[in-house]
Amino acid sequence: MTNSTEDTTATRLRDTPSPFLVALWVWESVPSPPAHDLTRSLGAMRFNGCLSHRERGVMTTPGGFDFEQLRRMLEQLGLEADNLNLADLMGRMQHLQAAGGIGFTPADQDPDAAWRTTITRAINATRELGPDPEHSAQEKLAIADAERLAQSWLDPVTSFSAAGVPPLTLRRSEWLLATSEGWRKLVEPIIEGLAVALQRGAGDPTDPELQGLSAMLAPMMRTAASLVYRERLGRVLAAVAASTLTGSEIGIRLATGSQATILPINVAEFTRDLDLPEGDVVLHLLLREAARQRLFDSVGWLTPQLEALLAHFAREIHIDFEALTEQLHPAMEEMNLEEIVAVSEQVQRSFFKPASTPTQLEILGRLEVLLALIEGWVDHVVASAAQHMPTAPQLAEVVRRRRASGGPIRDVFKDLLGLELHPRLVRDAENLWASQEHAHGPEARDAIWRHPDLLPTAKHLADPLSYVHPDHRTDDEGDLDAELRRLLGD
Repeated sequence: MTNSTEDTTATRLRDTPSPFLVALWVWESVPSPPAHDLTRSLGAMRFNGCLSHRERGVMTTPGGFDFEQLRRMLEQLGLEADNLNLADLMGRMQHLQAAGGIGFTPADQDPDAAWRTTITRAINATRELGPDPEHSAQEKLAIADAERLAQSWLDPVTSFSAAGVPPLTLRRSEWLLATSEGWRKLVEPIIEGLAVALQRGAGDPTDPELQGLSAMLAPMMRTAASLVYRERLGRVLAAVAASTLTGSEIGIRLATGSQATILPINVAEFTRDLDLPEGDVVLHLLLREAARQRLFDSVGWLTPQLEALLAHFAREIHIDFEALTEQLHPAMEEMNLEEIVAVSEQVQRSFFKPASTPTQLEILGRLEVLLALIEGWVDHVVASAAQHMPTAPQLAEVVRRRRASGGPIRDVFKDLLGLELHPRLVRDAENLWASQEHAHGPEARDAIWRHPDLLPTAKHLADPLSYVHPDHRTDDEGDLDAELRRLLGD
């Protein structure tokens, strides 16, 4: 191949607009794609500009690729490497993509099959994190007895009734299967929002001849982004399955049933370093799980509201391709393969950055308040139900420390959604529910959940008495503080 041909082809690809560059970065991020040598070759050319000429006149990437290899691949597609026509190239790549031969299998583009693969990967990953043993009949019987006791303690302190179904004692893999559809409803709007953001970034190239290239790359970017997200999702789900103690600890109902669910293997690991009886820990966790299940079972709008907030958040996802390209452009011509991988990781991190737009921040605030109200209600109701349990205060403090240090709820929202949730609001919510019950009784407290418009806002959490006694007015802030301390027993 002559140097002039090398220069013409490389220069043509070097001048390709940033959407193509970003698409190739995304493509590089796809885990173990089976057949995209051509795309990687074009990507190497784009990453390295004109690339470096060796003395023998063969253009080579740091990984050892040369133009003779590209020539052979182009010829297999019926294209002339010496007279590369991007329109022909786009047509061939579109044909390959439709046939699943451009790095994606048909399963990658089938949402149902892709989801089954994601859950299977998560289950396989849990096996690498430790044992996941079967539970004995005696162990299940002990948990059933503890759950019945927990329900009997909850009956007098909340108007929300139990579903009357036996508890579930699940292994990690069983919990992933039981919550699979719940996870799917939770994250697929995020995947869709990410895909739309990527497609949005692939539009409006300045070169009219390359408009078709951007259009062709859009579905490729969509599928590649989905694969990148699902790869991360599988790892996160495995980690959550290995740490969550009960079925709804993350604060959202994921399973379709109303059963209180517990994962004994995780509870055993959790209690290993606690100087508390394991039976008390199990009972306290079942109290929390049963209370949460009663709430979700009795408040029909709660799960759809959480899903709607997450879907709205997903629609606001934006990826700043121009800033990313400008940041990395100066070093493009000198990138080696290791640096390309580093760029790919940076692109992936940009998918999961915390909320930034005003709309996203507003949605995040609403989501934080709703999750805090749920957990604050659980904290308060369980404290009332377990008032005759000697270790209840210590166990409540253990839960608070676990929440503050991270835990499944923060890990899930941060790692999968880019949402930074703060546990401080939970204590404020617990104080508000306690004040509401003291002033109006437990039935009035629970009646607030009848409709989302009745729920307290962030301002109410900061000042519970403004919600509990909306008509109360005083110029003496000290009186307000004193009354609040009296109501809360501090």
